[in-house]
Formats: sequence, C-alpha cells, structure tokens
Amino acid sequence: MEPKDKIKELRQKIDYYDDQMLDLLVKRFAVSKEIGEIKASGSINVGDPNREQEIIDRLANKLKGKLDKDDIAAIFGPIYHISKKLQKK
Repeated sequence: MEPKDKIKELRQKIDYYDDQMLDLLVKRFAVSKEIGEIKASGSINVGDPNREQEIIDRLANKLKGKLDKDDIAAIFGPIYHISKKLQKK
C-alpha cells in the first residue's frame, strides 16, 4: 500500500474515533447538566476540585504506561470547564 493511501486509511480511523468521542462527550455533558440541576436545587457549589482530581487519578491508574497523568489532566481541563458551564445554566 502506498504511504498516501495508508495515511488516508488511518485518517479515516481518526475521524471515526473523533465522532465516537464527541458522541460520548455529548452524553457526558447531558449527565453533567442533570447534576447541575440537582446541585442548583440543593444549593450545592458547582465546582468540586476533589472530584476532578479523583477522575484524573482514577484514569491515570487505569491507563498507567499508556497516557501520562499530566496529559490526562490537560485533556479533562476543557471538559470540566464545559461541564461547569452547563451546570451553571
């Protein structure tokens, strides 16, 4: 197979995974919004740094040797930001 053809094939895989990730993120954000509604009705603060760190630690342990903890934190930072924004609405 020619390198250009192989790259095209691999990029199609990336596109597929990107679609999957966004579909899952939309579902995650819907759950986050639901949590925000519960927090609002109970006067609970939206931000929970302990929970955020708990998620990073759990994933770092699960993915040990595959993905660095700092990289996981960098990925999830924007996800937390969007989740908190949705919870405040």
